[in-house]
Amino acid sequence: MKIDWTVRVNEWVEKNREFMISLLQEMIRFKSINPNFMENPSKSESAQLQHFIEEQLVSWGLTVDKWDVYDNQPNIVATIEGKKEKESFILNGHVDVVPVGSISEWNFDPWVGEIHDEKLYGRGSCDMKAGVVSNMMVAKFMLDMGIELSADLQLHIVIDEESGGAGTRSVLERGYVGDGVIVTEPTNEKINPVEGGLQWARVVVKGSSAHTGWRYSHIYPGYERTGVNVIEKSMKIMQAVLELEKDWGLNKSHPMLPPGITTINPGVILAGSGEKDGRPETVTNPAIVPDYCVMEFDIKYLPTEITKNIQKEFEAAVHSISATDLWLQQHPPQVEWGVRGVDFPPVNTPVDHPLVSTLAKNQLRLGVNPSYEGFVAVCDAAFYAGRGIPAIIYGPNGANLHGPDEYVEVESVYEVTKTLILTALEWNGILQDDNVTCRQETE
Repeated sequence: MKIDWTVRVNEWVEKNREFMISLLQEMIRFKSINPNFMENPSKSESAQLQHFIEEQLVSWGLTVDKWDVYDNQPNIVATIEGKKEKESFILNGHVDVVPVGSISEWNFDPWVGEIHDEKLYGRGSCDMKAGVVSNMMVAKFMLDMGIELSADLQLHIVIDEESGGAGTRSVLERGYVGDGVIVTEPTNEKINPVEGGLQWARVVVKGSSAHTGWRYSHIYPGYERTGVNVIEKSMKIMQAVLELEKDWGLNKSHPMLPPGITTINPGVILAGSGEKDGRPETVTNPAIVPDYCVMEFDIKYLPTEITKNIQKEFEAAVHSISATDLWLQQHPPQVEWGVRGVDFPPVNTPVDHPLVSTLAKNQLRLGVNPSYEGFVAVCDAAFYAGRGIPAIIYGPNGANLHGPDEYVEVESVYEVTKTLILTALEWNGILQDDNVTCRQETE
């Protein structure tokens, strides 16, 4: 007997609507702020939230592995075991959130999950506890229906996405891999099969310290030069890097990403005299000619580009301008990569990949015409792609991520959940072939 799984999924989600939203509201009440953004990291409630999630999943019948990535910051991998006919199907989401900022700018309590006009407000509502709830409900559906899967279903519920991705990296290092992953970051229900890469680079420039009383002798001819102002030398490098950024923006593009996405943001500049622990030691005395400068850059590149090539282009710009300056020739700047562990490989899953086409087909089943675009930020999908695991990003509608009055649209949470359930069913060969086809549209 042929089962109409679309009808069955719709009915099940309708029956569980109230439970789903109550679960999301309960999760928002945990102040799971990433401890790297807190004055007192021990006040983060990530561990309490993960304990709550663990209890839920265990009570439903999932097998749960929980471990600390770092102090009091646990990951969860929850599994429904399948017949091992192929590798695992993975759903990923993070529980850490950014701080609320100025509470006076919020119209709704950020830790309650109030609903107004079919929008659920709260810090982390959209980024991305709604996605975590949808992932959990996929597993609950399989268990409620007693469905035997051909592949393990893994839920990767992680910490520290907002500060470098230590959670997902730890999951992969622990051996939890698969044939495909959907990361349910908010995408306004658009399929995001690509995401640019991201590198943090540090450039260290050295000068020669001196007293500013003799600055005139450093500028004009006829004097013995006693000092070299590192800020002035660093400005040359900065200008060369910004010219490289413009060149990239004019000559590099990707059909799913905005023009100019290949940015090089100068995010940190510290200069002063002396050096201590990789930073200028004296930064409060402008009467000293500074001799040590650190510049840090956030570098974005296209999904189709190779990380090593980007590093070579950046270093070439730094060294080319240095070759035009006698001091910098003799004291070449140092370029360091992976600053603070930030290294996000690009995601470049083909639009015709089975993971993408399966998700698109199931949007169509639900009456949604699929559309595709690139993810303009970076997320944990990068680390799966870096391991050769096909990854896409797909999640609910919402707004004000990282800002006041963050919200997720309630109906969108239901629609995303339905699509994910159908996708998991089809991935496991459970849906009958109903000749659904989809037209590929990119934006």
